[in-house]
Amino acid sequence: MEKGQKVKAKITSIVNYGAFCEVTDESSIVKGLIHISEFSDYFVGDISQFVNIGDEVDVEVIDIIKDKNQVKLSYKRIRPELLKENESKIKETGEGFDNLKNIVADTE
Repeated sequence: MEKGQKVKAKITSIVNYGAFCEVTDESSIVKGLIHISEFSDYFVGDISQFVNIGDEVDVEVIDIIKDKNQVKLSYKRIRPELLKENESKIKETGEGFDNLKNIVADTE
């Protein structure tokens, strides 16, 4: 297994900061974590919107911790179409910044 490789991972548990999974590497099983920040470029409030325990998902290896036989994985990096699909819906605004400027000015 190497960084950048696409692998299948089986979700074994879900916690508030990510999803733990198992990846089969040749003859051994490697434990992995998909951190909540690796599910989407957008805010993720509930990981179960993406995966559930028992799901097998395609992910990318982003780091290998050999001494612990663990890998860090990314769900979003192999799904660029999800970003492109939603990119047109993102609208940049200056909303909120005027209020922030006023608050900062009041404290000076």
